Amino acid sequence: MTTAIGIDDDFELLNEQIQALRQLGDKDELEEGESYDFSIRWGAALAGRLRRLVHYSAQGILSEADERRFQSLCDELRRLSELIDRFDLAHPVFTDSPPAKAKRHRGARRSSSRRGLRLRSG
Repeated sequence: MTTAIGIDDDFELLNEQIQALRQLGDKDELEEGESYDFSIRWGAALAGRLRRLVHYSAQGILSEADERRFQSLCDELRRLSELIDRFDLAHPVFTDSPPAKAKRHRGARRSSSRRGLRLRSG
């Protein structure tokens, strides 16, 4: 028995962001901070909502209708690549991969050399 997954809100939010990007692209001039504010919302939508849909699709747990909606959404996002580049926005990721891990700063460590301390890179 398959349980329905509630993803309508994900599609709705992503479609709202697509429409907002198109409206932004139609403007000749942007107000101060307008592009920055949009890029935050866009990034959050891609990192949260789109990523969740990508994961569900990769796991094969979307219904046939939702999988078609998802593929249509992906096609729409691909068509927006010029606008995405124009506003220097994050590009959508269509593969299910683990999140990137932050590098930890290890700081200084003792060295046997005459210099005493040496910074470790990476």
